[in-house]
Amino acid sequence: MFVAIYRWRLHPELEQDFVANWHRITLLGLAAGSGGSSLFKDAEGCWVAIARWESVEARERFLKLMEGDYAEPGMRERARIAVIERLPAQELECVLDCWAPLSDPSTVLKP
Repeated sequence: MFVAIYRWRLHPELEQDFVANWHRITLLGLAAGSGGSSLFKDAEGCWVAIARWESVEARERFLKLMEGDYAEPGMRERARIAVIERLPAQELECVLDCWAPLSDPSTVLKP
């Protein structure tokens, strides 16, 4: 398993645009073989996403597909301008996977 951790600082009034776009991308990723993602907000207001993939190559294939994704251009643009600062990402190769499912993802990811 491969995990990517992304972090951003967002304009507070544009957070929902960012969340909606992240949700859309996660659903597309699930259809492309992703292990899903979770989006968090820390006590200092920094947004953190954790995305799981079978491998680095699986994520790279998906990102390549997303380069040609012209769906929801308005949503994508609103999410882009919501970002004040993009912090460095972390990319992690799994050594030991002891995660257990907390709930059915199909019920969590419904808008």
